[in-house]
Amino acid sequence: MCIRDRINNDGIVAFQTALRTGGTGVFAGKDGQITMVADTTSGLFSHFYSHPDINRHASLSFYADLKSGGQGIFLTRDGQLVTIADTNGPLRRIGPLGPTMNDEDTVAFRSDLKSEGSGIFTGNGGEITTIADTSGVFSGFQGLPVINRQGTVVFRADLKDGGQGIYTGRGASLTTVADTSTLFRALALFPTINDEETVAFSATLKTGGAGIFTATGGKIMTIVDTNGPFESFRGALVNNARTIIFYATPREGRLGIYSGPDAIADRIISIGEPLFDSTVTGFALNPVSLNDRDQIALRVRLANDRQVIIRADPVT
Repeated sequence: MCIRDRINNDGIVAFQTALRTGGTGVFAGKDGQITMVADTTSGLFSHFYSHPDINRHASLSFYADLKSGGQGIFLTRDGQLVTIADTNGPLRRIGPLGPTMNDEDTVAFRSDLKSEGSGIFTGNGGEITTIADTSGVFSGFQGLPVINRQGTVVFRADLKDGGQGIYTGRGASLTTVADTSTLFRALALFPTINDEETVAFSATLKTGGAGIFTATGGKIMTIVDTNGPFESFRGALVNNARTIIFYATPREGRLGIYSGPDAIADRIISIGEPLFDSTVTGFALNPVSLNDRDQIALRVRLANDRQVIIRADPVT
């Protein structure tokens, strides 16, 4: 069983899973109550892949393979199914790594093009907007694009002349958030953005070491770095409450998720700790796993071969 998840501000978690009875499905759940949104036992879809996304209105978007052939991005809105984009037109392959969406039901996604190359796009059921593609300076895109309420999309890209960058855009022009021309040696694959246009990301430095950083209005700030108790970082999430969580490995420790610079007091979960009468052997989160109430949706793998979705709530 493979589970990928996202949480909205009401604490509802959207997830995709392979079913023990065969096929795959997209579901939404809260406090143990599960609702099936779509599955492969009937209808249009032959397979769902990567994580779905859900917004505060409980609209849910997802990638799917079609029984008729091809792929698409779909949105459920008030019980109605909306096609955002599919491979009947200029798109050759949808994805990878799932869509993200904002509270206005605009979905951001990656796709390969039939005309060769790939791009970052947005759509809400009408015309598709190109945010960036490989016809210009970019050679490819990494991770997944994240869209905020204003429709600004943040993404990580590789450059044709070498190097990497993190960029934001709404379709008309792009803004460089960070790149490897000056301060940074390498940028992690999954930057995130909130509605205030603050971008959070992980990077390694040309001078050595690594850290978690934010960029707002062109100003880069260090949140935590390897001068403290952590030896490496993998990524960071930021919400509209300005909370930042990150996953990192402390010195002589194991990978975990943290809400601050203290590797003990700020630990949320880590590999090797006890959970549900077993031990955590792995976990996964993505750039849309943190809501504005500081709740986190996590897929956790346990030593007894179980996989569970948990919601981690802030301590009050």
